[in-house]
Amino acid sequence: MVTLDDVAARAGVSRMTASNALRGRTVVRPETACKVIAAAKELGYHPNIAARQLSSGRTQVIGLTVADFDLIFPAALAAAVSDQAQALGYQVIVQQTRFSHDFERRMLSSATSQICDGTIICWPSSVSAEMESFARTHPLVLLDGFGLEGRCDCVFTPCTDGMAAAARHLIGHGCRRVLTLGGGYLPPERFDDAGTSEQRRVRGAAEGLLAAGLPYRADDVYPCDWTREAGYRRMRAILDERRDFDGVCCLNDPIAIGALKALAEAGVRVPQDVAVTGFDGVEDGQYLTPGLTSVAIDPQEAARVCLELLMARIERDAGRPPAPRTVDLGYRLASRGSGERT
Repeated sequence: MVTLDDVAARAGVSRMTASNALRGRTVVRPETACKVIAAAKELGYHPNIAARQLSSGRTQVIGLTVADFDLIFPAALAAAVSDQAQALGYQVIVQQTRFSHDFERRMLSSATSQICDGTIICWPSSVSAEMESFARTHPLVLLDGFGLEGRCDCVFTPCTDGMAAAARHLIGHGCRRVLTLGGGYLPPERFDDAGTSEQRRVRGAAEGLLAAGLPYRADDVYPCDWTREAGYRRMRAILDERRDFDGVCCLNDPIAIGALKALAEAGVRVPQDVAVTGFDGVEDGQYLTPGLTSVAIDPQEAARVCLELLMARIERDAGRPPAPRTVDLGYRLASRGSGERT
């Protein structure tokens, strides 16, 4: 069995230098690191992972929890986190919560979380004292952890601003009666209480309409699950009842994809009769006819920001931990056809 001492001898360096080079430490000169890496490849050396974990106290594994693998954006985000973590020398264990607070509670105390050097939780189902307590002893980053900013490291998607931009876009293309699909009605006096992605996106659409002097009414807001099938079924039911609207703001892209199918089957032209926007900007939306106009969030950016915050926690020096940080992700309005009238 080839050992680190063998690699060091072949490269003509000390054992410590060989170890630092193979770990990618910057204390080793680039030309020396190249010699060590070449020697390791030539000898077929593979690090003893168990020994490395014992000496460093790390497993080089991080946990990622998303709401639902069936949703397009969470799946894209999980892939981006996995790829970027691999480049950083980490493996990723991915789980889904199905928006279950009970699952989150079990996950925080499970053996899986205990073997991870850090954890990213996306769309936590509730503000939890357990979540905050977990963050005190375990590197943790929350995506859309509403209510936990200032207590945990948090990254936020542009729920309110992005949906307001979608509403303004429809208005700019002549829509005057715009429905909101995917969430329950939130009265304006409760806007400040919006504490979930759903509520913040409903609020954003409402603020876009109200700022333009257009109506925001309870009977123009329709809740449904965030899936293609739910969007399809809800839009079919709406079309059976009414056709007095000319725009639809969907709270995510799967809802919009389902709604577009229902509109097409009913003979409603998009965007000429009804313009439609989604939220997430998933790649699938480019391949529809017309393409799906959407508030696009880059999953690569989301993964990068989450991992940067997590790595800062994992790799910090001993001492007082840094204060929790909050980062807001950007967005762009991807105009692909369904929301634009010529």
